[in-house]
Amino acid sequence: MYLNHSTAGGLAIKPIIDKYTENLTEKEKSALWIFGITAAILPDFDIAYSILACVDDHRSFVTHGLFLYIVASALIYLLSYFQKKDVFGKKFFRMLSAVFLIGILSHLFIDFIFGGIAVFAPFSYQIFGFNMNIQSRPGNRFTDYFLSKYMLVEVVIFIIFLKFLKGKKYLVARMSSLFYFFMALIAFIIVSFIF
Repeated sequence: MYLNHSTAGGLAIKPIIDKYTENLTEKEKSALWIFGITAAILPDFDIAYSILACVDDHRSFVTHGLFLYIVASALIYLLSYFQKKDVFGKKFFRMLSAVFLIGILSHLFIDFIFGGIAVFAPFSYQIFGFNMNIQSRPGNRFTDYFLSKYMLVEVVIFIIFLKFLKGKKYLVARMSSLFYFFMALIAFIIVSFIF
């Protein structure tokens, strides 16, 4: 999947933020939304390198393995023990650890289903998952993908996102997710036509 990691991440962290943030300030909630949604696209920050290095599958990098993110989440959680403030304090950092990991896991789950990931990286770079198997037609990646069955999944996730994250309460979540969605769309179009 190319476009909806941020929207799927927003959907994945929504139950956590809705249930456990009643005592947090609006700034803390906004920070959690932004951090969790950014975490949902974080594994794809390696795409620029993979394009420049002419590597076919960026999902075989350490950025698509669990170990790195489990360690990062544990470190974020450990930061909660050093917080003395009421705002951006212990509860916030514990929630931050959870939304970070859930955002990452939403990305890795989608990539596992739609192409596979190096689950055990950096210990093993073997890819586990299912092959997207997009039919290659004369044209480019852009048209191949938009004419594939995976575009239907993209549309469904986007519609679910719009249905469940509506209203003023989810403004930061919608804006963050849509920002990354449109950045992914623009990047995908550029990469499809240039490379």
